[in-house]
Amino acid sequence: MSLVAEVFEEYRERLVARARRILRSDAEADDVVQEVMLGIMEAPDILPTVESMIGWLYTLVRRRCVDLVRSDRSRKAREENAGIEALLNGTPDANELMDNAEVIEAVAVAVDALPAPQRHAFVANVLDGKTFREMSAETGEPMGTLMARKKRAVDAIRVRLQEQGIIQS
Repeated sequence: MSLVAEVFEEYRERLVARARRILRSDAEADDVVQEVMLGIMEAPDILPTVESMIGWLYTLVRRRCVDLVRSDRSRKAREENAGIEALLNGTPDANELMDNAEVIEAVAVAVDALPAPQRHAFVANVLDGKTFREMSAETGEPMGTLMARKKRAVDAIRVRLQEQGIIQS
């Protein structure tokens, strides 16, 4: 039996339990542990150099779980922001409007017309699904500043779409 297989056999149950506590899903926990072990199989030479095997494995599993949670949050944020935040909270049939190429183009033009800081905040949060905390960590700017910029961007886009008769006041 290879060293990787021995490690997998010895620590699998504890690693799955750790992942399950983070993800609250048996299937996802199993998948994460298998992904981690597959990654180790690609670089088996590192195993003999590890001082605390369980600590190292817990770290790898935790990091993979956090990555999974973040990507899931990002996906959910994009889904929740479908219809450009329900066409900026102005119309009940926003998803139908967002299927209209002219409306999509008007939104794109309105976003392009924003000042760069507002455009960045809007795009990062609404379109890319980043949280204000993530944006703040990336830019070094306070979360409150980023939130204010996004709000000003939404207000400016809403005004522009109202002027074009796309959404109601």
